[in-house]
Amino acid sequence: MPVTDTDRPRIESRSRRLLAYLGHNRDQLFVDAAVLLSWIVASAAVFRWLTLPQWAHYLVLFVGIAVYAKLTPAWERPYRSPD
Repeated sequence: MPVTDTDRPRIESRSRRLLAYLGHNRDQLFVDAAVLLSWIVASAAVFRWLTLPQWAHYLVLFVGIAVYAKLTPAWERPYRSPD
């Protein structure tokens, strides 16, 4: 069942909203960081090993990150902002 905006608590403090947002999305944050770091290291190793041009490496990095961002779900906001 989808969560509606009225089901989410209202948090007034900006710092508490940030902590709630990061806490709610913590697992996805770690997965995203691990996947992207692995992509960067693996592509750098392959491009260095094959001595391919640096501009091609940047292109592959950009395309890989863009594809990953399109395929993964967006992070969720677990609160309502003050009106």
